[in-house]
Amino acid sequence: MQFELSTRDLDATLLAAALRPLDPDARIALDAARGRLEVISTATAAQVQGALQELGCVASPLEQEVHISGGSTCCGHCA
Repeated sequence: MQFELSTRDLDATLLAAALRPLDPDARIALDAARGRLEVISTATAAQVQGALQELGCVASPLEQEVHISGGSTCCGHCA
């Protein structure tokens, strides 16, 4: 699942720590410059949004997935 973040002041370590109670095996890919986050987890989108909201960050689901370096949407054909 991918999200647009309301703030770009978060780092990957902080985000991963916030998601760990929901899913210790959750993986994330963060594009901090664009404020985009990909989460691969057994947690629901609502649970992820709730955890991020506790950090003061509103996360809106992306309607169309985008390539986030290191994420699962990579098809291997970037130029």
